Amino acid sequence: MQHYWRVWLVAACVKLLLFPSYYSTDYDVHRNWLAVTHSRDASKWYADQPQQNQWTLDYPPLFALYEAILSKIAARVDSKIVEESERDYASVACIRFQRATVVLTEL
Repeated sequence: MQHYWRVWLVAACVKLLLFPSYYSTDYDVHRNWLAVTHSRDASKWYADQPQQNQWTLDYPPLFALYEAILSKIAARVDSKIVEESERDYASVACIRFQRATVVLTEL
């Protein structure tokens, strides 16, 4: 068990060092999933919308629930994170929130 924590600590430190260095489409996808699960009723998470964003929720319901929980926190960090929009959104607070949740949820 002690070995596991050392590996996790090293991995977490590497990820923290990479916080400001990269940006991928996965970032946009997850930000939009936060918006979908926050702004829509759960019965409409998987429903096609007339003016639907290009990033649809296509993961299993348990993952959608995880995103919904994170979206409640995200809304407090920066309310624009959870707005459905065609335009990408990447404030410093948003990037830090998303990267921190990746590191923390690996526990």
